[in-house]
Amino acid sequence: MKYFKPSILAGLVALTLNTYAASELPNFEVALGAGVAKDEPAFNIDLRVNIPVNQRISWQINLDSDYIFDDPTFKDYSMSEFNVLGFYRKDDWRLGAGLGYLEKKSRDDSFEKDTMVVSHLLAAYYWDDLTLEWQFSGYDNDFDRAVSMETGVLWYPDMIRRIGLYVEEQERGTGWRLEGFIQPQKYNQQLAFGVIVRDGKGPGFPYLGMEARYYFDRAIKIKDRDRSYH
Repeated sequence: MKYFKPSILAGLVALTLNTYAASELPNFEVALGAGVAKDEPAFNIDLRVNIPVNQRISWQINLDSDYIFDDPTFKDYSMSEFNVLGFYRKDDWRLGAGLGYLEKKSRDDSFEKDTMVVSHLLAAYYWDDLTLEWQFSGYDNDFDRAVSMETGVLWYPDMIRRIGLYVEEQERGTGWRLEGFIQPQKYNQQLAFGVIVRDGKGPGFPYLGMEARYYFDRAIKIKDRDRSYH
């Protein structure tokens, strides 16, 4: 055993964990989006890491960054949120909770950086080709453009398409979001394209955008991916 170096042991452990993660959960995904919020260009970059514990319990780490330009009040700024979430899953439902950190920062220092801690509660129920989703996000105070609660229904017309309709609660009132995604088989079901439409109260609405998501794992149907890994 004197020749069994710690680096070899670490390599074997990492290989085992990677093999388990590949068979149970996707390990990493990235999303890039662009759109127009009324007359304001908007872009987003989202990163997500799924960490399996067992068949019922998993962790998720995500970083969502939105970039807004030409806002009539705040000009050019970014909103970034870092979250750590835990999920418990059964065959037809899941429950989740976690904490996050939200930051709003001006590009040209026209206003002071605003930060806060965010708490999250999540739930979903699956019924045939429909999924009901609910999420509550508790912020320390009112935060422009932040969604405090959303309720939605997802419909999967086939194995590569998803259509979702959400009601969103924000500081300025109630709005809605309609989105549709397709995950073509020609890309080994690791690349998805979507269109997102949002409307509500405030200068940032209506919003029309497009998004592309890449999954660093293997071919998984979009419904199975959503229900097992998100």
